[in-house]
Amino acid sequence: MSASTVIGDVTETLRQLLQAQQQPPRSFTVSLASPADVTINATQPQMNVYLFRLVENANAKNQAWQAVGRDTLAKPPLALNLSYVLTPFAAEQIDEHRVLGETMRIFYDHAIVAAPLLRGDLAQSTEEFKIDLCPFSLEELTRIWHAVNRPYRLSICYEVRIILVDSSIERPIQRVTEQEHRYFQLPRR
Repeated sequence: MSASTVIGDVTETLRQLLQAQQQPPRSFTVSLASPADVTINATQPQMNVYLFRLVENANAKNQAWQAVGRDTLAKPPLALNLSYVLTPFAAEQIDEHRVLGETMRIFYDHAIVAAPLLRGDLAQSTEEFKIDLCPFSLEELTRIWHAVNRPYRLSICYEVRIILVDSSIERPIQRVTEQEHRYFQLPRR
């Protein structure tokens, strides 16, 4: 079961994953700010993780209503894919490349994120999500940077799927309690 806080919980899970799995530990910080608001820290490299798009997962769209108890059906959860742009920031470009490589290793090693790595309300669930590198073209990445009114920087995109947001809509149902059979013969023509 996923509360409406699940989007924030996924973002926090990604941040914690990047902070906890770095080798060597604490080699860079992790920011969740808009790329338009990030400034380069001269003392320590930083990876910025920014949620820039949410779309409904087309493959999980037409699910059936689910039974909740004996006399109630619940609307299926909203299934989402979350898209993140990740941008390294450092005083030296070589450090940006190192941070980017380490980030990609971490997400590759943890392509499926499940308990105990989940944070927030997700930590008490049995859910998991998948992290995939998106093959965005330079033009698509440039559009993202243009949208935040900044010049293009080295960046990559990841898609996190499937994130479920539970609906609060339920409807009562009546079960079949008895059967009635009626037979009759149709007239011949």
